[in-house]
Amino acid sequence: MHPNAQPLEEAQRQLQLLLQQQDELAPGLYRDLAHYLQVLREGLLPAVQQACFHLATQVVPERYGQLPEERRRQFQQRLAGLVRRCNALLTVEQLMGLAAQQQRRDDRRRSVRRQRLLNAFLDGAEEADGDGEGQADASSDSAATSAQPQSQPQAEPAGSVRLGLDLPLTADLFDRGIPGLPSTRDESAQEDPSDQSDRSEPSEPPAGQTSSEPIGAGGDLKMLQSLFQMAAEGLGHEGLVPQELAGMATPADSSGAWSGSDADPSTTGSGLPRDPLLQIRWWRHFDRALSRRLRNLSHALNVEMMRLGLAQGLLPLNLLDAVLEGQVEALPAPANLLRLPLPLPNGSGSPSEVLALLLRPGDLEFEQPRLRTCRKRLEQRRRALRTMAKRYRIWQRRVTALEAEQQWFRDSAQLQSRPQSPS
Repeated sequence: MHPNAQPLEEAQRQLQLLLQQQDELAPGLYRDLAHYLQVLREGLLPAVQQACFHLATQVVPERYGQLPEERRRQFQQRLAGLVRRCNALLTVEQLMGLAAQQQRRDDRRRSVRRQRLLNAFLDGAEEADGDGEGQADASSDSAATSAQPQSQPQAEPAGSVRLGLDLPLTADLFDRGIPGLPSTRDESAQEDPSDQSDRSEPSEPPAGQTSSEPIGAGGDLKMLQSLFQMAAEGLGHEGLVPQELAGMATPADSSGAWSGSDADPSTTGSGLPRDPLLQIRWWRHFDRALSRRLRNLSHALNVEMMRLGLAQGLLPLNLLDAVLEGQVEALPAPANLLRLPLPLPNGSGSPSEVLALLLRPGDLEFEQPRLRTCRKRLEQRRRALRTMAKRYRIWQRRVTALEAEQQWFRDSAQLQSRPQSPS
């Protein structure tokens, strides 16, 4: 028997106990989420009416007063219809379906960004190769002209510097780093050490030498493609850091131990995954889908108010997303309203700020005590789930280490049992 056989069995037993406890807690969490959405559906129409009431009566009261009675009645019906359609989609199943669509769209965008980065690199490699051939031709021309009489003017002195406006998309530029693009120096540390010899080769021939083969052909092409594929993969890990584990470590915890692709179907399915780590990720997808659904409703409501002249302007969807993600700082405003300053000079006669409708879970909970109570219950469950996930991860690492030790002892025993061949 291996010396760590009993510790391994104990660690596996602890993992099974944690999974059993999670199975007992999962139905309660699902019920609380469903109850939260039920209370949200009941209070959504009054919240929308209150926000629209503020815009119509406090921002543009003269415009609303000039509307015919029939148009005002149709506007109220239209608001109720939009909220009713949104309520039909505010279920756990519908939200997780939206989460799956968002994840597939994000995967496609990351794939497109990786392909664009690789294409840009390949185009830059071809341009760099063309510049190298042009410099070689220029040096040969300058050598030929130097043998001619001094009376003939030289087109370009030898060793001169050419200034161009083309972007130097070469391997050296990416190695130094470009703002907004991942550095290949950081990515190279995660690669197989056997590839270090390939990356140590210069991407361009030494000074004074020219290569008869283009840099984008043969083995150099494969080497450079692999180099920039590493940089492109850095874009593929965006948004994959489980921020829900911030309470367990640090707010910017980016430990790769929790990684695994967010594209896992178990994290965007209608049912809760059994693994507490995946369950935290599933919950994050749920919250994101809920915010997106409310954002879509807000945009539809702003369009309706814009048609009647009750809105100062129609904010684009990407700006609403930036506000929800905290990338744009908004001015203080009533609940479910967004107030943003406009970059206009003073005295231009135009409004210096815009006020639009933006439904957010935090504002809805602030205005509705029942919804706020549901949120408190959910936060208690979230804290318990984080604790469970932390314990599960500790035992999971313990099992992995013990299995590796057991494999090591097994390999050592097999090596010792083999007869020694005479040298």
